[in-house]
Amino acid sequence: QALLLKPRGRRHSGGRNFVRWHSAALAAMLRTRPFTTQRIYGMGFIVIVLMIILGIHSCFVFINWFPKLWRGDAVLVLMLYHVFFFNLLASFYQCIMTDPGVVPPNWGFYMGDETKRRRYCKMCNVWKPDRTHHCSICNRCILNMDHHCPWINNCVGFYNRKFFIQLLVYVYLSLLVVVLFSVFEIYYRFARLTGDPNVKNKTVEWILALLLSGAFLMSTLLLCTLTNFIKFHMKLVLENYTTIENLEREESAASKFDIGRRRNWEQVFGNNSYLWWLPMHTQASRPIGDGVRWRVHYTRIIDEDEELPHE
Repeated sequence: QALLLKPRGRRHSGGRNFVRWHSAALAAMLRTRPFTTQRIYGMGFIVIVLMIILGIHSCFVFINWFPKLWRGDAVLVLMLYHVFFFNLLASFYQCIMTDPGVVPPNWGFYMGDETKRRRYCKMCNVWKPDRTHHCSICNRCILNMDHHCPWINNCVGFYNRKFFIQLLVYVYLSLLVVVLFSVFEIYYRFARLTGDPNVKNKTVEWILALLLSGAFLMSTLLLCTLTNFIKFHMKLVLENYTTIENLEREESAASKFDIGRRRNWEQVFGNNSYLWWLPMHTQASRPIGDGVRWRVHYTRIIDEDEELPHE
């Protein structure tokens, strides 16, 4: 009977280890990037992005729809647009401020039963986990580094990749609303300016029409640019690749970290599908894992509705 009992001390030790790991994971998830000199210098790109966003937003809201406010169609369009717009701002903030992931202190010094070769970063003086790379711009190693994005002045890594994808989607949806609900207004304004000689304040009306047209053209250009960019990053998430790994992959080769499209997606967005839209980390919507240890090809579990690739 004594052999069937677990030692009391080990059980309590396991509980303490779980609490310690849980606290460390929560702290890593909520860690923000410090404002280094490099970060301050890189804020110029963020200012450019904000100017473009606020310029299009102001033209669409204040020139196009604000004069029609409280009409049924204006209320519905502005409500739909602002759902996307506020989520765009939230995901943009999270992309900028969330730490993409730092190598845990003293990680890798204990090899345990593993015999695989470890990579060492001479710049950071740390052992690098799988999928970790050194960013020369941030001057540090990044967990599950995808790429460095100057437009968010941050690396896209394990803890903010979800926010980066959300940013792309919410920018795309906001621009789509702008384009779809501006085209008829622009046509009406130019038809009125060129066909009606009795238009009051014609100079002001021409300026407003040109500003609205400029916002429309910029939105259309950004939509065309983002379409393939979003498809590319969605494909990478579903195949469990990063941009860096994709540059090194052989043609049509599957990632060794591919554990099925659903689970690949959950590693970035969390396992609660009702919270995939939320630009915030909670225990139910955080990325699965810790960015250090990864399930690989030979241990993957395939969903019942997925098929193994043909050899």
